[in-house]
Amino acid sequence: MAVCDDLGRVNGTFALESASISLAESVTESAVHAVVAAGSFHTGAARRDDHLRSPALLDSDRHPAIRFESSGAVRGDDGVWTMEGSLTVRGHRAPLRLTIDSLALRDGSLRLSLTATAHPSAGPTTNPTAHPTAHPALGTATRAVVPAEEEAAGEEDLLMSPKIAVIYYSSTGTVHELAESVAEGARKEGAEVRLLRVAELAPREAIATNEAWAAHMVATEDIPVATPDDIERADAVIFGSPTRFGNVASQLKQFIDTLGGLWAQGKLADKIYSGFTATATATAHGGQESTLLALYNSVHLFGGIIVTPGYTDPVKFADGNPYGTSHVNGQGAIPVDDTARAAAVYQGKRVAAVTARFKNA
Repeated sequence: MAVCDDLGRVNGTFALESASISLAESVTESAVHAVVAAGSFHTGAARRDDHLRSPALLDSDRHPAIRFESSGAVRGDDGVWTMEGSLTVRGHRAPLRLTIDSLALRDGSLRLSLTATAHPSAGPTTNPTAHPTAHPALGTATRAVVPAEEEAAGEEDLLMSPKIAVIYYSSTGTVHELAESVAEGARKEGAEVRLLRVAELAPREAIATNEAWAAHMVATEDIPVATPDDIERADAVIFGSPTRFGNVASQLKQFIDTLGGLWAQGKLADKIYSGFTATATATAHGGQESTLLALYNSVHLFGGIIVTPGYTDPVKFADGNPYGTSHVNGQGAIPVDDTARAAAVYQGKRVAAVTARFKNA
């Protein structure tokens, strides 16, 4: 473990007395508890070590344990995971934030790099006994790295969150709205999400005859267009398509038909897949369920793992479609409502949670 502060750097080791990680279904609700022996600090310089353990600093005889406790992890907009917790030194407790820089598994051993930062709310202090993060031994910008041997080829990176691609086609915007809610749900569950649209195939003359279609094309032109590489990089793929005569829209189907190369290499297999849809029909259903079943036909050929919402949450009894989120917009007269949005958010959360369990099994 390397320990440093704003004033300088001290390299040394602590002995970990005990540690526990309680994993909840959602990583955001998991808990971490660790106890370090304060008297075990060792830098290789006896005089310096004695000073660090002395009553002036760690006071390890009277306070032999340094404790860190955290409940839950939060993923920032930049994709970086942090844990808000508390650090107890010399009997004093103060807020501390741990940033997870890297996490990896090799030969059954966990390697991680963490940056610990005193919480801004802790405030400055000139009395080193008043606040644990005021100690030069811990500092306000402490970095802790668990030591490990030289990295070997083939080391497996443990990503803190699954990578999910939400890939959709939308002409006038209904499926796009659902896609945003699906992505929102997956992010809430801690996934790294990419929202991607497939290329438009319709002639511009045809699009120009429909004001809503033309407007939606302009409004979403900054959304990246999906490529097969996006499928390859993802741990899970959630497809969205409007219903076309009870089937998948040709634009999305054309994209799926470009995946033959990945399929031949077996790179579509063993990923999580799910789907959602919307129909513009004025009837009650318009073939929305058969659209999702048709979509899943391709997934079966992929060797993929289909994760549907089923009836695993009360929102599905309101939404009513166990195969995936769906919405009937009544030829544009019925906008996406709270029920459809809630169902889409839940579907994104469910796919992210199941994917995380598979990924970290």
